[in-house]
Amino acid sequence: MNTGTLIRRITESEGPTVAALWNRMAQETPDGGPLPPGGEARIGRMLSTAAWHHQAFCLVAVVDGAVIGYVNGALDHGDGLLPPPLGRVECLYVVPAHRGHGTGRALARAALAHLKERGAGTLRVEVCADDLRARAYWERFGFEADTVTLSRYDDAGSGALDADPAGAPEG
Repeated sequence: MNTGTLIRRITESEGPTVAALWNRMAQETPDGGPLPPGGEARIGRMLSTAAWHHQAFCLVAVVDGAVIGYVNGALDHGDGLLPPPLGRVECLYVVPAHRGHGTGRALARAALAHLKERGAGTLRVEVCADDLRARAYWERFGFEADTVTLSRYDDAGSGALDADPAGAPEG
């Protein structure tokens, strides 16, 4: 990590700045794209609350006064099946020009420490099933695959979620 990089909690005023980074991240994702109209503003408001929220958090990496990356997540007291609370890392992003210098690693370590300091008994991060690079990244922090999430999407209101898929089991 650049010796001039500071990792700290987001300030309320930085929500829109980090939301713009979120939008960049979405556009860099293989099946992603820009956020829908109003999406960046909504995410900015959500991230602004992470400055003071007792469960949600957002940590930023700052170089020369500019936010160059972030990690966000939350504590979740869940449904009681896992030892509470569950610590979740939701997104981690570093702008391309600052990658490869340890900033992402520093953000990840700071997020995991933040969650553990607040009593997280289990830590969880989700990655796309076909993103082997992200999976390998988090495995270096001790994470291992333990669940698989299957998703079914209603493509732009097509009614796909209402239909009984061909071949669905009876009963």
